[in-house]
Amino acid sequence: MGRQVHGILNITFEQKRNRTVAREIRQQAPLRVIRPFYPEGEGTAHLYLLNATAGILEGDQLEISLRLEKGTHAVVTTPAATRVHPTPSGEARQRTTLSVGPGATLEYLAEPVLPYAGAAFHQETDIFLEEQAILFYADLLGPGRLARGESFAYRLYENQLRIVDPEGVLVQERFRLAPSERPLEEIGVMEGFSHLGTLYLFCPESARMRLLTAFRSVERADLFWGATLLSRRGLAVRALAHDTPALHGFFLTSGTFFERRCWGDPSPPFENIDHS
Repeated sequence: MGRQVHGILNITFEQKRNRTVAREIRQQAPLRVIRPFYPEGEGTAHLYLLNATAGILEGDQLEISLRLEKGTHAVVTTPAATRVHPTPSGEARQRTTLSVGPGATLEYLAEPVLPYAGAAFHQETDIFLEEQAILFYADLLGPGRLARGESFAYRLYENQLRIVDPEGVLVQERFRLAPSERPLEEIGVMEGFSHLGTLYLFCPESARMRLLTAFRSVERADLFWGATLLSRRGLAVRALAHDTPALHGFFLTSGTFFERRCWGDPSPPFENIDHS
C-alpha cells in the first residue's frame, strides 16, 4: 500500500514570569514545530505547525494536541496548505485536541485543507475551554488542485468538531462532502463558490454582541457569509469564497478586530476590510 505514518505532536504551554513558554514538546515525524517566537512581546507565543513531508497520503494518521495552561496566550498557524494526496483504496485521518486553560487565549488559524482528486480525508477536532478562556478558531477547506483542473474531485471529506466547557457542549457539528454522490456546486451546498471557511469566536460576554453587530454591518460582494450567536460564550461565522486569499484575508482581519474587542481597544470595526 506504500507509506503509512502515524504523526504525533503534543505541546503544553505554561506561563513563566509573564512569558508564554512551551514547557513540553513531543513530536513524531512527519509532524514537527519550529521553536516559538514572540513578535508581539513575550506574553504571546507564535507557533508554526509543520508537516515535514509533501502532504498526507493514504493510511496516514496524524494526532495534534495543544494544551494552554492558565493565563497563557498562543497564536498557532501553518505555513502552507494541508495537501491530501489521492487515497485510491483507503483514507487518511487527522485528529486535533485543543485544551484552553482558565484565562488563557488561543488563536488558531491554519491554511486550507486541499483534498486532491481521489482523496478521502477524515478530520476530527475536540476543543475544551476552561473558565474565561478566549478562543479564535478558523477552519478552511479548498476544492483541490485548481491549476490541474481539479475542482471537487476528491472522494470524501468528513469533518467533525466538538467544543465543550465545564457546563457542557457549546458546539457540535459534523458534515460530510462526497462530490460523486452530490454535486457540490449546486444550491444548498457550495452555491457556486469553491472555498469554505468556518470561524468560532469565544470571548468575554461584554464583547459578544458588539462582535456580532460589527460582523453584520460588513458588506462583501466577493463572499457569501453569515454570523450568529451561540447559546453561550461565543459566536460562529461561516463563509464561502471564490479563492483562498479572500477567505483568509477576511478571517485575518476579523481576528484583528476580535483581539481589539477582547482587550477593550476602541478602534473602529473592520477598518482594513475592503467593502466591495
